[in-house]
Amino acid sequence: MAVLATLEQAQVLPPEGSREADRVIQSVIQLQSVFAKGTDRSVQDFAHRALAATGGDVPMALEQFRSTGWTADMLVALADADRRASAEERQEMAAGLGQFNLSVVDFRLLMQLVRDGRAALEARGQNFDEVYAHHRNAMPGATAQ
Repeated sequence: MAVLATLEQAQVLPPEGSREADRVIQSVIQLQSVFAKGTDRSVQDFAHRALAATGGDVPMALEQFRSTGWTADMLVALADADRRASAEERQEMAAGLGQFNLSVVDFRLLMQLVRDGRAALEARGQNFDEVYAHHRNAMPGATAQ
């Protein structure tokens, strides 16, 4: 999992084998499903707004994410959107997250790790997107992105 490898390189993950680490692993997997396959309108609207705030091509970014899984663009957009979101906006996603056995707290935890990972990598002169791409391309069956 490129997400976990990137966060590990940034040294922001909880200790391996801990309850917190297991929760992060579950969140990475389940949140990908929530945003890629979930039909809850509030979750899909949140993702759309998050990507729109980046100024990029939202339909293309969503299609890439849905067909290939987590992208650095999607992770960063969601993490930034979470930082800006009100408690009410996040709470609107509770039902959609719950359909995948997740909570708003699980979502916030992963988004905070992404923000912390970006900051830690940048402090070392590394770029989150590049580190993520490196790990993603090193995964078995990966195609260059």
